[in-house]
Amino acid sequence: KKLSSGCPVVLDNALGYIEAKVIKKLDCSSHTLFLGEMTESEVLKTGTPMTYSYYHQVKRGVTPKTAPTFIKGEGMTTGGTKMQKYRCEVCNYIYDPEAGDPDNGVHPGTAFEDIPDTWVCPICGACKDQFIKEED
Repeated sequence: KKLSSGCPVVLDNALGYIEAKVIKKLDCSSHTLFLGEMTESEVLKTGTPMTYSYYHQVKRGVTPKTAPTFIKGEGMTTGGTKMQKYRCEVCNYIYDPEAGDPDNGVHPGTAFEDIPDTWVCPICGACKDQFIKEED
C-alpha cells in the first residue's frame, strides 16, 4: 500500500500507521525526537500493540539462527554455566550476553566484562558503570 504522498506502508503485523510532516527534530542524546503534523493515518485492526519496553527487554531484537545475518556467538558459556546478565540502573535495560548488542558492535556471546568501557546503554545512553549484576 502507498499513501497519497507516495510513501509505502508496511502492513504485516501492523495495527495501524501514521504519516506526519516533520516540523521539528530534537536531539535527545540517545534518541532523536521528531515533532510532526499528522497528514494521514489509519487504524487497520484492533489488538495489543508491542511497546518500546517490551521490544527491547523481552524481544531483544535477537537475530534468528536461520537468518542470513546470524553471527554465532563464541564463549557464550564459561565452565558450563550461563554468563551473568547486567541491568541498567537508569532505565532497567537488561544486557544479556547471549544476545549481545549487535546494533552497537557487541556480538552475541560477549561477557559484560569484555564490552569496551566506552559502550553505553542502547536505550538511555547510561555509561557501563551504571549497570549492576542481575540476581539469578
